[in-house]
Amino acid sequence: MRVGHGSPATRQFRPHLRHWTLVAFLLAFVLFGLAAWRTYQHSRAVIATDAWVRHTLLVLQEALAFEDSVARMEAEHRGFLITGDRALEAARDRHHAQARRELVMLRERLRDAPPQLARVESIQALLDARIAVMREASQLVARDGLDAGRAHFQTIGVALIAPVHALVEELRRHEEAVLGERARLAAQNALRLQTTLAYGPLIGIALMALGLVALLRELRRGERTQRALAEANALQRAILESAGHMIIACRPDGIIRLFNRRACEQLGYTAEEMVGRQTPAVFHDADEVAARAAELSRELGEPIAPGFEAFVARPRRGEVDKRIWTYVRSDGSRFPVELTITPVHDDTGSLLGFVGVAQDIGERLAAEREVLELNRRLQAKAEQLEQTNRELESFSYSVSHDLRAPLRHIDGYARMLAEDLGDRLDPEPRRYLQAIADSARRMGVLIDDLLALSRLGRKPLAREPVDMRALAEEALRDVPRHAATIDIGDLPPASGDPALLKQVWINLLSNALKYSAPRGEQARVEVSGRREHGRVRYRVRDNGVGFDMRYADKLFGVFQRLHPQDRFEGTGVGLAIVHRIVTRHGGHVGAEAVPDQGACFEFDLPAP
Repeated sequence: MRVGHGSPATRQFRPHLRHWTLVAFLLAFVLFGLAAWRTYQHSRAVIATDAWVRHTLLVLQEALAFEDSVARMEAEHRGFLITGDRALEAARDRHHAQARRELVMLRERLRDAPPQLARVESIQALLDARIAVMREASQLVARDGLDAGRAHFQTIGVALIAPVHALVEELRRHEEAVLGERARLAAQNALRLQTTLAYGPLIGIALMALGLVALLRELRRGERTQRALAEANALQRAILESAGHMIIACRPDGIIRLFNRRACEQLGYTAEEMVGRQTPAVFHDADEVAARAAELSRELGEPIAPGFEAFVARPRRGEVDKRIWTYVRSDGSRFPVELTITPVHDDTGSLLGFVGVAQDIGERLAAEREVLELNRRLQAKAEQLEQTNRELESFSYSVSHDLRAPLRHIDGYARMLAEDLGDRLDPEPRRYLQAIADSARRMGVLIDDLLALSRLGRKPLAREPVDMRALAEEALRDVPRHAATIDIGDLPPASGDPALLKQVWINLLSNALKYSAPRGEQARVEVSGRREHGRVRYRVRDNGVGFDMRYADKLFGVFQRLHPQDRFEGTGVGLAIVHRIVTRHGGHVGAEAVPDQGACFEFDLPAP
């Protein structure tokens, strides 16, 4: 519909103006006032529309910038999980920080739109959950290696990013709908303005001049609005062209309308070659399309042709179709993509077409295959370790039964000889028999210590809160004592296996008492503990014979002794047991000493 100076309403009004001059003069003033008022109202409406258009464009731009930051964060994290490069981890955190800043800007711009603000809050929560999973994966990488980080991220992290993209898409669609509505209102306001100004010539030259001025002003504003809309379209196209995903838009019949730069780069076609063609016959695998059509026919209960409908059957029903496809480049090479197809409707709900966003997932699938292969290898290693454990258990059984019996016989027969022969034995043979019995008993003790050491690697930890002072006092009751002074101070509580930690205290206290025994009544053993930097540290100090720190690296090895057997009894296994128990609890153990001045053994555990 066109309304202008030559409209029928205008032509009919001119004779009345000539015959009723006075009435027309008065009416001209009235109309002039009404025209001026309407012009003012339309001006305000156009200004408001222009401001809202700019606001909507900024929201769309910031939403796309946020999506780009999230995509970069995802890419850097996946690169970190593949390569272990910490620079990628730092880059991931920078992109996360940028994404948060962009959400803050979105929240500020959408503060007057509660539904959009709610979406921003949901996106914020999902983004925080996503980065939390990524940082958990980073911690696992730092602690257990890349395999653990990948497995954790594959198990927990993969499903968290899709809702973020879905919410951003909803936010963008809402803003685009608002933009369309505001453009429509701008057009209506311009039409009303033109209709109002069309009656200007009827009220005289003065009214015509004033109306012309107002018209020119509003036309300029309308042009600015049109330019803003054109800039918005250009901006959207520029964003689509610079996007990191392949974006292809088509009409309801499948004819391509948009083929962005990334799609050109990935598929090897130019936009000019693709616009105007249908997608399935160009860069999709025909067998794959046919298989999808058969699958949809079964699911939907109606025949789906093996062509464009295989892609849009569900989007035509208002659903978003997301699945993995194989793309075929112009040179015939193939690569997997994750394709999301979304229907596009106008304000009235009419279907305008479809938008497909595809991402090359070749590297991701390769990484997943690598993870699966690593899991297979780990499973093989686990089975091998299980077999080794079974062999160790068999060995332990052999040691505990097959070796103990001969030792008992040796000890028993030596005692029987000593008792039966009695005084008939000379001192030297009697000493030989005593040495045989003592050696058999030491061998028995050594076997017990070795069995205890081997069982430590297989026994699962039963972690619970532990009163370390009470545990140390209980261990002291199981240790042979002499006239030493023992001082057990306040010990901070710990979390661990009470039975294993008691063995630590027994070994450390028995060592302290044994090596301080030469001091007689002057012997002193001090037990203390403290909290520091998120850990609990315990110390056992004595004033015994000490040892040379040049040989400290041998302390916690099996069968390593720094003092002769004839002076201090022992098997050289006790400190190895201490080291293994503390290490299994995530702690460290060390020692300091000065010859003839005493020794200090210290171990720490994570704070509960």
